[in-house]
Amino acid sequence: MLKTYQRQRIANGPDAVRAADAIRRAQAQRNEWPYVHVYPPTNSIRRNPTAYINCPAAGVQATILTFGVPSGYWFFMTQLGLFFSSATFNPGDFLFSVDKNTPLGGGAFQGVPLTDLQNIGFPFGAFQNGPWSLARAELFAPEDVIRAKVTNVNLAGGAPNVFGAMFGGWLVPSVEFGHAE
Repeated sequence: MLKTYQRQRIANGPDAVRAADAIRRAQAQRNEWPYVHVYPPTNSIRRNPTAYINCPAAGVQATILTFGVPSGYWFFMTQLGLFFSSATFNPGDFLFSVDKNTPLGGGAFQGVPLTDLQNIGFPFGAFQNGPWSLARAELFAPEDVIRAKVTNVNLAGGAPNVFGAMFGGWLVPSVEFGHAE
């Protein structure tokens, strides 16, 4: 039988500093488990709001999906679907955007475009295959309003061109999450 022996590694200099920092980070995060941004807590509520619209006229922006986070809850969005169904399209024929607290046609004072989710010229996911999983959950506060919008740049309006959107994730009560409203 082959025996293996674990060798103890002694770090010095910059390696010792990096190792100590890694241990400090692990200790600081140990009480955050089970990481509600990755694993939904038992008291969470699954939400997958979805909607679709026929293609608006060329040059027009339209809202596909509006989701208001209920008072007393935080929403962890872990999946995003921005869908398009038609026979053919070229990248840039339409532009998807996802924002927070920004009504259609104008920027609200508190409106916020979501980083890297503006002017997307291709679908995220597909009607047939579902949404994309986000690398990290997007967190939305109580009473935030999330909107998926599309601007038709160069398509014929109406059917058979159809746009859809889906926000997948879960709601966590504010009290349980440890954040006040």
